[in-house]
Amino acid sequence: MGQQSQRSSDKRDEQIAQLKAELERAYLIINQLQQENAQSHSQEAYFQNDDGHGYPLFDNGVSNSHSQKPPHRVRRHISKSSFNKLAQLQFVAIVAAVASGLAIVGVIVTSFKTKNVKEQIAKSSVSQTLNLPSHPPIVPTWAIAKSLPVPSRQLVRENSELAYNLQTNPNFIQSQYLQVIVNDLVNLTIAKGLPKKPLSITLINAKTGEIAGYHQDILRYPASVVKMFWLVALYAQIENGIWTNESDFNPYIAKMIYESDNEAASFIVDQITNTQSLPELKGEEFQKWQGQREQVNRFFQQAGYKDINISQKTFPLPYLKLPEPKGSDLQLRRDPNNYTKPIRNKITTEQAARLLYETCYMKQAVSPEASIKICGWLKRDINSEVWKKEPPDPDKFNPIRAFFGESLANTDVRLDSKAGWTSNSRQEAAVVATPDDQTIYILAIFADDPTYANDYKIFPKMSRLVYDRMTAHSFLK
Repeated sequence: MGQQSQRSSDKRDEQIAQLKAELERAYLIINQLQQENAQSHSQEAYFQNDDGHGYPLFDNGVSNSHSQKPPHRVRRHISKSSFNKLAQLQFVAIVAAVASGLAIVGVIVTSFKTKNVKEQIAKSSVSQTLNLPSHPPIVPTWAIAKSLPVPSRQLVRENSELAYNLQTNPNFIQSQYLQVIVNDLVNLTIAKGLPKKPLSITLINAKTGEIAGYHQDILRYPASVVKMFWLVALYAQIENGIWTNESDFNPYIAKMIYESDNEAASFIVDQITNTQSLPELKGEEFQKWQGQREQVNRFFQQAGYKDINISQKTFPLPYLKLPEPKGSDLQLRRDPNNYTKPIRNKITTEQAARLLYETCYMKQAVSPEASIKICGWLKRDINSEVWKKEPPDPDKFNPIRAFFGESLANTDVRLDSKAGWTSNSRQEAAVVATPDDQTIYILAIFADDPTYANDYKIFPKMSRLVYDRMTAHSFLK
C-alpha cells in the first residue's frame, strides 16, 4: 500500500509539473500577444503623431545628448482583420491558461484526500502562481524584431529581494605614491582649463590594496557606469535561482554593456525590480512601486555602499516613447524637500572602483563564477583597427574613443571597463592589467560638467599618465 501511495503521489506531482509548464507557456503567449498588441498601438500612435516629434528606434547610448533627427513620418494602417486575429489568439491563450489553472486545482483538490492540506498547498503550483506580475514585460522593438526570448522568473520567486554578498568595504591602505599620481591628474585638468570642482578620482593598486583619491567620497551622477551595478544585481538573482534561464538575458546584457543601450538597460531594470515605467501612480500604489524599484539601492546599501542611488533609468527610451522621465519615473525623481532639484542616480568613484576590485580582481562579487561572467561582459578590445570602426561616427557612443582605452591601444593591456557619457558629463571606471600581471590597477573618474563631455582628449591623457606612472613604479619595485 505504501508503494502504491508513493506512486500515486509521484504521478500527481508529475501532473502538476506538466500542467504548471502548460500554464507558464500559456501565460508567455498572452504576454507576447499583449506586447505585440501594445506595440502595434504604439507604432500607430507614433506614425500618426502630428506634432512632428519622433525618436530613433535605436539608442546611441548617450543619455539626453546628441539626438538624431526624427525619421520621416509615414502613416501606417493596421487592418481590422489583424486586430481580430490578435483578439482571437489572445482568447485562445487565455482559455488555455484558465483550463490549465483549473486542471491544476483539480489535481490538488483530489490530493487533499490523502495528504495534509497545509503541506499540499506549500508544494502546489497554485501557491506559486499567485504573484504573477499584473503587467506583461514591455520588450524593446529590436528584441521583438529578433524574436528574442523574454526572461521568466521562477513562479515562487516573484517578489524575492537579495542583498550583495560582500558586506564590508575592503581594507584599502592610503598610498602617498598613488596620491601623487592623483594630484597630477587634477593638475592636468587645471592646465587644460577644465574645472576641478566637478571632478572625482579613485585610483587603486589592486595587487597591494593601496588607494588614493580626489573627491572620491562625493556622490556624483554616474551616467551609464550605473549599468555595471545593474549587471551585478542581475547576476545575484540568476545565481540565486530567481530566473528560469540565464541565457535569455544575454542579448539584453550585450546591448546594455557593449553598446550602452538605454532600452536594454531599461528592460533589465524592469526585470530585476519587477516594475515597469508606468503613468503617474497614487498614494500606496506609488509607494509599493517605489519600494520595488529601490530594491537595487538596498542591494548595495546593505553592503556598505553608503547612500548609493541606482534606481533611476537612463534616458531617452524610444521604445517607451520617453525622451525623458515621465509618469512613475518622474515621480521617483521628485525630492519632497527640494522641488527644483530632481533626484538623480548617485555613485562615488570609490564605490565604482570598489565594485570592480571585488568583481574583476578578487572575483568575490556574487560568486567566483558570476564574477568571471560579469568581467567577461566588461572586457574591451582596445585594438585600434576594431574600435575605430564601431561606430565610426565620433558623436555616437564608443567605449574606447575619448575614454581610457584610446591611449592604451599600443600597450597590450587587458581592459575591463564601463564608460558613461552625456551632454553634461563624462565618466569611466576600469581595471587595467599588463599582460604579465605585474601591474593591475583600477581607475575611476567622474567629471560632471559639460566641459569634460565636450573634451575628447582629456580622459585618454589622464589614462596614459596613470599607466606610465603605475608601470614605472611596478618596474622599480
